[in-house]
Amino acid sequence: MAANLNNKLKRLYILVNRLNQRASTRNELLNLLDEHELSIGEATFERDKKTLKEDFGIELIYDASDKTYSIDTIDQDEVAQLIQFLQFHQLSDSLGGNVLQGKSSLDFIDFDSEYQLNGIEYLDRLFLATKNHQIIEIEHRKFDTSKAITYTMKPYLLKQYQGRWYIVGEVGKNKVRTLGIDRIEALSLKQDKFVPKDYNLKEKFMGCVGVSHIDNKKELILIAFDNSQGEFLENLPLHQSQKLIKSTSTHVVYGYSVVINFELRQQILKYGAMAKVLEPLSLAEDIKTNLKKAYEAY
Repeated sequence: MAANLNNKLKRLYILVNRLNQRASTRNELLNLLDEHELSIGEATFERDKKTLKEDFGIELIYDASDKTYSIDTIDQDEVAQLIQFLQFHQLSDSLGGNVLQGKSSLDFIDFDSEYQLNGIEYLDRLFLATKNHQIIEIEHRKFDTSKAITYTMKPYLLKQYQGRWYIVGEVGKNKVRTLGIDRIEALSLKQDKFVPKDYNLKEKFMGCVGVSHIDNKKELILIAFDNSQGEFLENLPLHQSQKLIKSTSTHVVYGYSVVINFELRQQILKYGAMAKVLEPLSLAEDIKTNLKKAYEAY
């Protein structure tokens, strides 16, 4: 049963990833699956299409003129989320099976940081509590404090940012908190359940870089980057709202519709002299002040 599920998730990932890049005929898709040793018939292909539509809200559009399938552009947010989920599953499946063969398997893997995996043992229980609308109690200690604080939370969303996982939920009356799971010292799931409110958290997170101040109003940010960063930014945008405004012989100017928060400032500052905020002026002055302090520290 587990093997069948893993094969199905692999097929879904391959299908969605290919169609997210370009339209393909049924035969092209079936041949692609065959190359990955996941051969299926047309009946299974139809069942996979149905799974994508009914379980993930992603519909494959058929164009009779060239007999190709594509993904509706309206579904791009769902597509990106599904691809990330399936990539995470593929990584877990691939690594899990190989690591069980012995320590020597780790000779071929170099993780970015062991600390980013702190608290990952809580992920399964947090996921179940979030999915089942189950109240949780968390003992959480911030980096700058020595004593843990106990929170009773109604969990709404698991959020990942820069390799760290966060649990986002309601603490108190209509107050949403974001807590890093690497700072959790104890977790218990209560029997009590709750009726979720419509906080639109995923939509709010889409409007910001990082995890802070998600309720703030989005602003139009214009940043001029050195031309040397253009190709990098095209492949790894600063934010999904990134749009090319203009390109000159020395600079590329991108526009962003985002909340101004700590994480956005950090992302801009890391470019140093290769980025200049053009608008709004308040953010430009803020970045200028931070760069001046950094210079004076030397």
